[in-house]
Amino acid sequence: MTPAGRARSWANSPVALLRLDADGCILEANDTFLAWVAADAADPSPARLDVRGRRLSDLLTVGGRIYWETHMAPILALQGRVDEVAVELRSAGDPLPVLLSAVARTGAPEPVVDVALFAARERARFERDLVAAREAAESAAARLRWVHEATAELSGAAGVQEVTDALVRAVERHTAVASAELVAGDDAAEGDAPYVVVPVAGSRQSYGALVVTPHGRPGDPPVDPDALATIARQGGVALDRARLHEQSVSVAQELQHAMLTPTLPRRADLEVQAEYRPAVSGLEVGGDWYDAFALDGTTVAVAVGDVVGHGLRAATEMGQLRTATQALAAPGLGPGATLGLVDQFVRRRGVGLAATLVYAELDTTTGVLTYACAGHLPPLLVRHDGHVSYLWEGRSAPLGVPALRGPRPEGVAQLAPGDVVLLYTDGVVERRDRPLRAGLDQLARVAARRETVDEGELLAHFFDAQANQRDDACLLHVTWHGSPSAAASASPGAATVAGATVAGATVAGAPQLSRTDV
Repeated sequence: MTPAGRARSWANSPVALLRLDADGCILEANDTFLAWVAADAADPSPARLDVRGRRLSDLLTVGGRIYWETHMAPILALQGRVDEVAVELRSAGDPLPVLLSAVARTGAPEPVVDVALFAARERARFERDLVAAREAAESAAARLRWVHEATAELSGAAGVQEVTDALVRAVERHTAVASAELVAGDDAAEGDAPYVVVPVAGSRQSYGALVVTPHGRPGDPPVDPDALATIARQGGVALDRARLHEQSVSVAQELQHAMLTPTLPRRADLEVQAEYRPAVSGLEVGGDWYDAFALDGTTVAVAVGDVVGHGLRAATEMGQLRTATQALAAPGLGPGATLGLVDQFVRRRGVGLAATLVYAELDTTTGVLTYACAGHLPPLLVRHDGHVSYLWEGRSAPLGVPALRGPRPEGVAQLAPGDVVLLYTDGVVERRDRPLRAGLDQLARVAARRETVDEGELLAHFFDAQANQRDDACLLHVTWHGSPSAAASASPGAATVAGATVAGATVAGAPQLSRTDV
């Protein structure tokens, strides 16, 4: 190519070309560069514009100028080149995004720097769009995560108050939210403060409005109104569910309480007291029940049972099982045979499958207690002097569960005047964080302090140290005061159980159980 052709190629190149001296001042610039910066001059003609002698950094925007001085110039001095650095060229309108590449020429008599600038307006627009798309995707992901966490929080709440608390907690998790509150509709009007108010409504009623107060701190993202509205709708659905659930629980509780014996036997030779303590975690009603009734003039029957499950169904089955037990019991039949008839009822009707039941009959003239346990925990015998022992005989499978053929076995214990027999459900002794034996030991220790048994407030003492009772607890006290003839003949130190002697002992106030295979 001739020198003239090279000159034309230099002048008309689609790339802006410059040559700088060692101080960064422009020695030469082609027409493309002059056209790009001409709009900043009074005469925009490239031929009339002279940029020689000006520093290239002066023709860049502030960010580019600083970057030239702090990064590009030192790199050129050390490494001899820089490639595709994004800077902006000043112009009368919007700054022109360019990619700058430069090479230091040290072989010439005077060191020079050749610079090429590539217009990158479309690339800059693409990068801005890419950043905007990324920010939109991150915002959508954060919104979805917020809604998902709120839904999970609401799904774990049962009652209306629990759902309300969960809704407030879920909203307050947002970085920009300072506080949130669910208020009645009349109190939710917006005031001067920058509140965000979102209605919370179920399918048939309004629950008020969610009043959200943003932090208002610099740099905080705005509270997403769409996400907040979605969470409020989820809250309305959860409140509908909680309200219906509480209504069902109320019905089950009323049914359960109506089925429990309101008046227990209390006479000169016998006293029966009941303690019932509902679970404090959750709203489900359990299937625990108790009963006490006279079979004839001298025999009183007592029973404590536990139906599998919770809720209205368990309460209904509990009532059927209690009624069947009382209807099938008869004088002279005995506990084992009575449980056999109840078991037939369960199998025939399909009600109360795998339920447990302890049923006992006390002869009030002699103090002889005959009992049978269908999968139930053993009765606890508390002597008038504080000795305790569990009655482990007369055990068989839960109701409706296939077992070996033959009648259900019975156990027998001889009571002395002042002795107490405790019948109870698993909610009294079972905990998830300890073995069953530890619960039985604790019940025996508490019962050995006779004043708690005599007052009929054993559960109140027993659960003082319990942080979270997860199941209903039912306990029946049966106290035999005895008759003159029985008091003269009964032995207070031991209980005869199915032909074996089971003695309890109290050591430093802590009873030792008669069986270790709990």
